[in-house]
Amino acid sequence: MKKTALLLSALLGVSSLFAQDNPFKVSYDFMYANDHVFRGLEQAGNSLQPSIEVTVENIYAGFWTNLPVTKEENDEIDIYVGCKKQLTDHLAVDLLGTYYWYPEAGGGQTKDSYELGLGLSYGIGGFSISIYGYYDFRLESATVQASAGYSLPIKFGRFGASLDFNVFAGTVSARDWTPDDNRVVWDTGANRMAGSYKAKESYNYYGANLTLPYRLNDKALLHAGLHYATNDGIEWTDNKLWFTLGITLGF
Repeated sequence: MKKTALLLSALLGVSSLFAQDNPFKVSYDFMYANDHVFRGLEQAGNSLQPSIEVTVENIYAGFWTNLPVTKEENDEIDIYVGCKKQLTDHLAVDLLGTYYWYPEAGGGQTKDSYELGLGLSYGIGGFSISIYGYYDFRLESATVQASAGYSLPIKFGRFGASLDFNVFAGTVSARDWTPDDNRVVWDTGANRMAGSYKAKESYNYYGANLTLPYRLNDKALLHAGLHYATNDGIEWTDNKLWFTLGITLGF
């Protein structure tokens, strides 16, 4: 966690310099989650999830972290950059790349991976739908995820709030699920190594999110969420229901 905290502090300092220039928009998000679930799989338990994102016109770049409260679970650092462009008033295309880093991973655990994603989103009158495709080059993994949501405005306080509901479904197919597993495949007939061990994995996942963002002022937003996810391919995981609490600051 020390490495992650130092890196986060450095990025906070750099992003504060960007925030002084008008073309840049900087947002900080500080969130607590009692579970960290990604694409239908539980990654960690109680966690802090600070993040930073810088946007200039159509380009955005960010740094997202998951810091488990318990010592037995590993930190996760995601660094991403993307370009989102409006094709029409309601339709947008999004191209992004993400680097996943697990600085405390050991043994056969995955230490890092890198992924490219492409998506389309459409929104009108509070309704939104999207479809994204991702490919992780280390895991040799393809993911397709579709989602649909609705945001209901709520007149509360000076700046208001909303009740946001979202459902999603996705499918994952990987040819090297554990790329840092150093086991090898042995050809007993030829008495020689046949190649590196590659674990294949595929599953479908589903879920829903219900969040309540409440705007304190033009720069601060409180948000609470209730989330659910499950999958039909990983036997050792259960259906997960978890909550999040956080604050987002924008400059």
